[in-house]
Amino acid sequence: MSVSNVPIYPQTIINATQIIAPADTTTVKSLVAAGTNGTKIESIIVQSTDTSNRDLALYATISGTNYPLTTIQIPLNAGNTNSVPAVDIIRSAQIPGFCYDTSGNKYLYLANGTTLSIATLTTVTTAKQITVFAQGGNF
Repeated sequence: MSVSNVPIYPQTIINATQIIAPADTTTVKSLVAAGTNGTKIESIIVQSTDTSNRDLALYATISGTNYPLTTIQIPLNAGNTNSVPAVDIIRSAQIPGFCYDTSGNKYLYLANGTTLSIATLTTVTTAKQITVFAQGGNF
């Protein structure tokens, strides 16, 4: 993409999902691969059916190397019952380093060649899973 002083906006909406199951153990899994001109991630929602709290790590994967961005606790049954809400990673107070847009919403830019990846630090309980949903747009 050529350089310009004109603002750019995402051109294609993306929705990406990933499930972490017991068989995945602590394997780092790809969630969103940046588009050719980059990607803006505006939300990452995590839901769990696990009966234990799980720590979920978020990585920027560049040239095959996983660079940790943060680790956040996902409460047991988050988003699976009405008493425990799903976790909104982008807006979590545990992650103060994201950028803010003019409306005060947090976001994350991914450059071409960068993949947003996830992993749990311990294996998910048998017959349970963690579901991660990311939303944003490609430039």
